[in-house]
Amino acid sequence: MKKTLLVIFYLIFSTIETFGQNWTFEEKTFIKGQVSGTITKGYLFKISSEAFYEIIESTRQRVRERNPGVTIYTDGSNYKLEIAGFDEPVICRKIRNVLESTIDGEFKGWDGSTIFKLTNGQIWQQSEYAYIYHYAYRPAVTIYQSKDGIKMKVEDVDEIIAVKKIK
Repeated sequence: MKKTLLVIFYLIFSTIETFGQNWTFEEKTFIKGQVSGTITKGYLFKISSEAFYEIIESTRQRVRERNPGVTIYTDGSNYKLEIAGFDEPVICRKIRNVLESTIDGEFKGWDGSTIFKLTNGQIWQQSEYAYIYHYAYRPAVTIYQSKDGIKMKVEDVDEIIAVKKIK
């Protein structure tokens, strides 16, 4: 019985260890801009090659880095980002078809059903309840399809909000 348990333990342990070794090097680069605040699942990174990555696994790290270096690994479907200044790597997915624009005029945050007019002529509306106050004039925005719906990231705001397109 002890030998059977030892064999089972060994198989489980070696499988877990092998799982962690399936990452292959993709590139060494840097993240554009400042990464600051509490970084959690759903956070979006833009790297120097203009590619975007969204954190898909639970993490909670408090960081403040400007243009941090990043080493990217892939297992074929997900990506592991080792970022300078982070306590641990983050597991991400690569985001495609990202819309980048700017809020047309003043931005004061969101309050439940906020309308966002962009300089490209599109109009988006907040589609989940949340409240945040942050003043900025013509901040950059990034809109992308997440696993949880369409999300919008506003420059210098840590939180990400769900949105729907109106026009």
